Amino acid sequence: MRIDNSFSFSRLPLWVAVAAACAGELALAGEPAKFDASFMHSFGGTGAGPNLDLDAVANSGSIGPGTYPVLIRLNQSFFDRRDMTFIKDEQGSDVRVCLSEAFLRELGVKLDAFKVPGETLPACIDLAALIEGASVTFNANYLALDISVPQIALTRDAAGYVAPSEWDRGINAAMLNYQFSAAQTNSDARGTGNQYNLYATGGFNLGDWRFRSSSSFRQDDEGGRQWQRSNTYAQRDITPLKATLTMGESFTPGDVFDSVPFRGVQLASDMGMLPDSMQGYAPVIRGIAETQAKVEVRQNGYSLYTTYVAPGAFEINDLNAASGSGDLEVIITEADGRERRFTQPYATLANMLRENTWRYSATVGEYNSANGGERPMFTQASLAYGLPFDLTLYGGFLGADFYRAGVVGVGKSLGSIGAVSIDVTQAQTDVPKAVTTKGESKKGQSIGLRYGKAFESGTSVRFAGYRYSTEGYRDFSEAVDLQQPNDYSQFSKRSKVEASVNQALDNYGSLYLNLSKQNYWGSSREDKQMQLGFNTQYKGVTYGVYASKTLTDNFGENNQVVFTVSMPLGQTRSTGTFSVTRNNDGSLDQRAGLSGRDGNLNYNVNANRVENPGNNGSALLGYRAPFAQLGAGVSVGSGYRQTSVSAAGSVLAHADGVEFGQTLGETVALVEVKDTPKVGLLNAPGTLTNDKGYALVPYVTPYRKNRVAVDTSELETNVDIAEGVTNVVPRRGAVVKAVFAASRSEKILLNVRLQDGSLLPFGTTVQDDQGASVGVVGQAGQVLLSASKGTTYTMKWGGKAAQQCEINLDINSTPATDGYRLMDAICREPRP
Repeated sequence: MRIDNSFSFSRLPLWVAVAAACAGELALAGEPAKFDASFMHSFGGTGAGPNLDLDAVANSGSIGPGTYPVLIRLNQSFFDRRDMTFIKDEQGSDVRVCLSEAFLRELGVKLDAFKVPGETLPACIDLAALIEGASVTFNANYLALDISVPQIALTRDAAGYVAPSEWDRGINAAMLNYQFSAAQTNSDARGTGNQYNLYATGGFNLGDWRFRSSSSFRQDDEGGRQWQRSNTYAQRDITPLKATLTMGESFTPGDVFDSVPFRGVQLASDMGMLPDSMQGYAPVIRGIAETQAKVEVRQNGYSLYTTYVAPGAFEINDLNAASGSGDLEVIITEADGRERRFTQPYATLANMLRENTWRYSATVGEYNSANGGERPMFTQASLAYGLPFDLTLYGGFLGADFYRAGVVGVGKSLGSIGAVSIDVTQAQTDVPKAVTTKGESKKGQSIGLRYGKAFESGTSVRFAGYRYSTEGYRDFSEAVDLQQPNDYSQFSKRSKVEASVNQALDNYGSLYLNLSKQNYWGSSREDKQMQLGFNTQYKGVTYGVYASKTLTDNFGENNQVVFTVSMPLGQTRSTGTFSVTRNNDGSLDQRAGLSGRDGNLNYNVNANRVENPGNNGSALLGYRAPFAQLGAGVSVGSGYRQTSVSAAGSVLAHADGVEFGQTLGETVALVEVKDTPKVGLLNAPGTLTNDKGYALVPYVTPYRKNRVAVDTSELETNVDIAEGVTNVVPRRGAVVKAVFAASRSEKILLNVRLQDGSLLPFGTTVQDDQGASVGVVGQAGQVLLSASKGTTYTMKWGGKAAQQCEINLDINSTPATDGYRLMDAICREPRP
């Protein structure tokens, strides 16, 4: 079947462009759009031009007075989708939108600054006449209303702030994130052993409440098993207080005191509810693995994260830390059983607050020890307030039967030289007689200083801090340990210094340095850690140097220096890597590797030449399935062999079914394109709707407008999505639903003529049986139709009865070619 080449899209835009240009000039002059048909005569000809209905083209974008559902944009950003009323302009024949005073104030327009004092604004405000530089345009074809207002005429935060009335609590749903890994090791020295690790975080949303629980299961090589639950709680927003209420097991904020686990009730402000709020922070953990190693991260005794990494440098940048400060313990377990540990300092500079902004928290409950020890009741409260002159004042109180502590501090923005905070904590700990035989009290102070700055030179001091404590000072966790006598609890922290510096070197690469040092009263024990890294690139080849030094009394000293080279290989997406490692004992290890990605499949193969304990090799394979991230690996060395498998993903249950997908974030969007499979999402590349038309967007920002868009470029030709973009404004932890209406239709390229064989006028409007405009007749009497249920179409090229006709189509009589049906039709007089 051949498509008639007389339908030339290459010539049609020129004709339409000339007509549109004429209409645009006249519209700007405030005159009705009129076309001179002589411009449309055939080039080079002298006869009369084709039959034309240019008025249909000129007025195709107009609407009559009434109320219509429209999409509203403010300064090119989505604002809302709602019904708007259009009225006839009293000064002319045009139809314009009615903008009420209440609506413009909702937009954030400063009406009081522009209206005449004492006068009342009209019911329908002419925004362009009221504010210089403002404009209102309406596209009837897309039912889109664009409002442009100069920034000076808008209130602060109007472009980014979302009113609480728009926050969506989402649908009732249950969800589960899981991360599972298993490994079997066959060792000449220890025999065969199996390891299992399972992390699960799940819960459900019911109305305004969110219920969550996190737990882990671990089994070591010797068969020892441990179930551990880190937190289980119910939570909801308290909108008037811009806060979150939490009941159950969780962690106290770490902005004033060190974060501690508790079981009880907490009310804490949520800065995400405020305009331009600061976002959360979690540290990036870096290290070097010598084999296919297991990396585990713990905090406050709870295991937060476990993964298997390939030999070489690794980076964990997706850690969901449980609190805002404290120490993270990183445990690297090599495939042959060797174990290395280091402590990652984790703290943030006290958040600077805007003037007149509050941050607060109040917690009542019991200390939730991970080891099942003492669980004393305690109360903690903190408060911070933004003062003028870029000052932030903060303080807090923490009390228990045996412990009392108060802190006061101040933060100051120093402009071009950074930000600094200083605080003083006074604490008193009652020591039981079972520990000292006298039942004495220990009193002490702790002084902390913190600094942060990002310099124009590319140097970023993410955190630098120093804390000095007197001999009698104990933080709350130490005071709890002191209630049960042991050797460790007798020593308190004396001083602690931490620093993290990153330096961008323009085109030469980057440099980072992490330092920490901590010592104790009454002990020679000292904890030190240093990490130094440098990366650069030359002619497509990347070079890197990594050095680390750790020293703890428990695990001794460990030094490591690594040099790496990596380069792309040919036209493939593979990368070759070579590295040399100098170990603590002076031995040298060499590693060569190949890694790459092919679609949803990724791989990593390594061969290691190791002086001690011996040579080894490994291979890892990962696959991003629609329902999960899957992985498998094998590592073989001198005297051992290890195989591992892993799976990570999510399950979400809602009223219409159960969906499987990649790991979900805290706040989620559920996309519905009813009964339309394989529709892509621009927000989640690689994700497609399933057979029922559902897909998950795993990460959306709470209390903000999130643009959710489907990829319409790959739709089947018989699928139509009228509006492929929407916005959702979820509350924290919500599962919001983004619904896209899809319809199915047949695409028809129609050659239509009148009964006498002549062509219909160019620009003739085509309407379906509901009276909706579905197309325009183009050159050579051709029109492209999307036919769904109806089979009767009306052609109109004027207001008279003789200037219209209708056609009846039998769609199934013509087979489709490449998704289109080519058909001929005769347009006859309408039936009476």
